[in-house]
Amino acid sequence: MVDHKAVSPLTIIAIFAGIIEASALAALPFLGEKSQTLYTWFLVGFPFFLTALFFLTLNFNAKSFYSPGPEAPLAAEPVMAAAEPVTVLLSGPSAGELLEQHVLQAIAQPVDAERRWCFCNVDRAQRVELSIGKISA
Repeated sequence: MVDHKAVSPLTIIAIFAGIIEASALAALPFLGEKSQTLYTWFLVGFPFFLTALFFLTLNFNAKSFYSPGPEAPLAAEPVMAAAEPVTVLLSGPSAGELLEQHVLQAIAQPVDAERRWCFCNVDRAQRVELSIGKISA
């Protein structure tokens, strides 16, 4: 099975900038003086422009950069009211492992108030309900 690793968006920007710089190294000596000046300004401005677009997108839509796959870290879930369970729907070949990771993370959190989760494995039509709270004396 192929192991897919998450690629940082900044890595993709670095790859694009590297391709531009490598093409400049190969093409710049063969251009005329006027074209060299224009291409040099492009080489200076392109990485800055690409990075500025990245941060604008990150500022206004941060979720668009990462897929919700198994490589994405599990976020700490907010403390909810006792009547509101957090529902997590999982699907795919690693749904069982993800379900186990979510349950273990929920158990590891400190108990401030009662919290409830409903984990659903869509492929197997299974539902696991978890409720965590303090023991009353």
